Amino acid sequence: MGDLDRLVPSGIIEQWVYHLRRQRSRATDAIWLIDQGFTLHDGQNGVPSNDATARWREEQETVVAEVTALLALYDGINLGKADIDQD
Repeated sequence: MGDLDRLVPSGIIEQWVYHLRRQRSRATDAIWLIDQGFTLHDGQNGVPSNDATARWREEQETVVAEVTALLALYDGINLGKADIDQD
C-alpha cells in the first residue's frame, strides 16, 4: 500500500498533545509517590498477594520516556527542526 497524505485538523492534534502531556504528568506523579514510599500490590478481594511497585514504576518510567520523545517530535515539527525520514 502506498503512502497516503492525510490531513488531520490542528484542533485534534492539540487534543492529542494535551492528552500526552497529562499522561506524562500522571506517570511522573506516580513515580514521585513511589519514591515517597507508596506501594502497589496485586491482589484479589482487597487482599494483597504480590508487591507490584517495581513493575508499576518501570511502566511509568517507560510512559514518561515515550511521551517525552513524542512531544519532542511534535515540537520539532512545529519549529521546523524535525528530522523526518522521507522514504
